[in-house]
Amino acid sequence: LQNGCACCSLADELLTSVERLTEGGKRELDAIVVELSGVADPVAVRDNWEQAKLQGHPATKLADLKRTVTLVDSSTFGTDWMTFDVAGERESWTEPGDDCSAVRKVPELLAEQVEAANLLLINKIDLAGEKQVKVASGFARGLNENASIMEVEFGKVDVKELLGKALGSADDNSHDHSHHDHSSECSEPACTDDSHSHSHDHSTSDCSDPECTDTSHSHSH
Repeated sequence: LQNGCACCSLADELLTSVERLTEGGKRELDAIVVELSGVADPVAVRDNWEQAKLQGHPATKLADLKRTVTLVDSSTFGTDWMTFDVAGERESWTEPGDDCSAVRKVPELLAEQVEAANLLLINKIDLAGEKQVKVASGFARGLNENASIMEVEFGKVDVKELLGKALGSADDNSHDHSHHDHSSECSEPACTDDSHSHSHDHSTSDCSDPECTDTSHSHSH
């Protein structure tokens, strides 16, 4: 997206881009990854999308927002959390003329992005020390206890972890599969199912039929 913004003045561009990428629904895609700028508010993106859905925007019938992934720089997260800086004071954090983002407090941005995530990637663990990684992971977990957290280098993560159910993974452990006990006794004489217990009564009760030739019966003479 132009300027990497999908949450403020260019919110409509996200919807237009979805329509263009899918060619109005003619082109099937497994997933669309939207990369926001470092000062974007994921909650605002979701809110804009939901509003467009209520208004019946065509793009919302072609795709839906399923997953939010936040990349956390473990080498700077701890110090950035304690700063009083605003985004406009950081080099290259905002675009010229983007006064909306420039006045945002850095800790406020960090909190919003972490709280909105389904997946938190604690990145640059190869550059950060063990203590920095622990601090970043601890703060992230404190802000969002429901998200999955992964510690990574260079942002490397399996695509299935990144996109989740958007790939239609069959590995779903959320279902409760109940298997019934088939060891109960079966009384059907013609049944040939080996998993059933068949009890046959071969008792040696006395047979009084003089014409009987069944050797399993006891015949007293």
